[in-house]
Amino acid sequence: MTENKDSLKSAFDTLNEIEQPTKRQKDNMLNYILSEGGKKASLWDKLCGIITIYPWRFAFGISTIQTVICTLLFGTKYTNLFLSIFGG
Repeated sequence: MTENKDSLKSAFDTLNEIEQPTKRQKDNMLNYILSEGGKKASLWDKLCGIITIYPWRFAFGISTIQTVICTLLFGTKYTNLFLSIFGG
């Protein structure tokens, strides 16, 4: 019986060793944290992150800006203007 317990214990010990990162992995993680940790995100990086995470908000914002500009340029009936030009 002691042999079974010892083999089970060694199997679980091996599993615990696999779960832990190796020294090389720890060094890679530390180097990444040190190289990326102190950087401040620029405005462009923040904008790209927002567009990537929330594409529907970006599209809605562009659509809103387009609507405001077209309304300022052509008045409130700008949709009828485009329909008369492109609709035939």
